[in-house]
Amino acid sequence: GRVVAVVPAGDSSDLAVAVAAAAAATEAWAGLGGPERGQHLTRLATTLGGDHRGTMGALLALAGGRPLCRTLGADLDLGLRLLQVPAGGAQLGPPGLEGWTPLGVVAVVLVGPCSLPALLWKLGPLLAMGE
Repeated sequence: GRVVAVVPAGDSSDLAVAVAAAAAATEAWAGLGGPERGQHLTRLATTLGGDHRGTMGALLALAGGRPLCRTLGADLDLGLRLLQVPAGGAQLGPPGLEGWTPLGVVAVVLVGPCSLPALLWKLGPLLAMGE
């Protein structure tokens, strides 16, 4: 029954800033190579599932309107696995993708409230491949 956050509406200039920031980071991220990207993604998953687990659960509960016990359990655990799997694949080097060149900035379109698993199901493989 009370306001927990206020978020300003974005416009096309906010989108332009986000795309410019992604474009600036793309070359460095893609240049790391699969093993290094995989290590970064694994470290991110470990951090989110470790000391920051409670904070992540609370944010997910607020964002999705779901009980904290649900976000700390299935949602967070599944989301972290959906980040760890492509991270492991990137560290090993996916067979058949020798000479793979990342394409660049990729937009991920999400509709309505988005769960962490839904977000990482889309983002994990993209990040692991250097996008």
